[in-house]
Amino acid sequence: MKPYFILIIVGIACISFISCKKDQYYIFDDIPRVQFGPPISTLKLNEYTDSLKSETFFYESQDTKQDTVYFDIYTVGETSKKDRKYQLQQVQLQGIENAVPGKHFIPFDDPAVADLYVIKSDSVHARVPIVILRDGELKSKTVNLGISIVANANFAIGEPTKSWRKLQFTDRLSQPNAWTASYSTYYFGAYSVRKHEFMIEVTAQRWDQNFIATLPLDQMNYYKSVLGMAVIDYNKQHPDAPLRAENGDLITFPN
Repeated sequence: MKPYFILIIVGIACISFISCKKDQYYIFDDIPRVQFGPPISTLKLNEYTDSLKSETFFYESQDTKQDTVYFDIYTVGETSKKDRKYQLQQVQLQGIENAVPGKHFIPFDDPAVADLYVIKSDSVHARVPIVILRDGELKSKTVNLGISIVANANFAIGEPTKSWRKLQFTDRLSQPNAWTASYSTYYFGAYSVRKHEFMIEVTAQRWDQNFIATLPLDQMNYYKSVLGMAVIDYNKQHPDAPLRAENGDLITFPN
């Protein structure tokens, strides 16, 4: 087969592939659609940011009986001159403890919150409020809430991979989302509740999501050094009972 003929075939294949890719995106121009996305502030970093969130009532006063966690949602297609409601539903997750509507969170169709799920006129973005409830059993367990978009009269569903979100919440000390794998590798090691408690005890800081996510790099390294020395001192003072995680592993901080 002559080289120029091969080039023609490759060129046709590339054009066909590009056309197919375009067609996939043009599908989303036919009718208004809605899908989850990252916060506007991180829109250019990772479009799947905040797919999973973890929250805890642990830091709140005992008078706090509910809290609101926010996700972000976006429209695909033209804007509208009127407000448009979107619809959510709970998805039962397999193999884990699912949140119970009315007990652990306010159901999405409850009149108290139903009118909050709306895209305002001339807008392509909204924050999605999920109202969680401080049930007493959260002191001893973590529950999971699967959330998905439901098509309604205003919106079809956008990209399937962006049609869901998951929320874990408890009333115990729990691993913040900002405590990522790289955070463990380079700064504070594997997460454990006992390590988390120790960090709070030593530094008098909360080490919650907001604190970790906004901590400057120089302070991160400072705290890593302080905590590393604190563990050494603790173990010297307790030679028969060194600091251990709840699974029995010795608590350490990376050098």
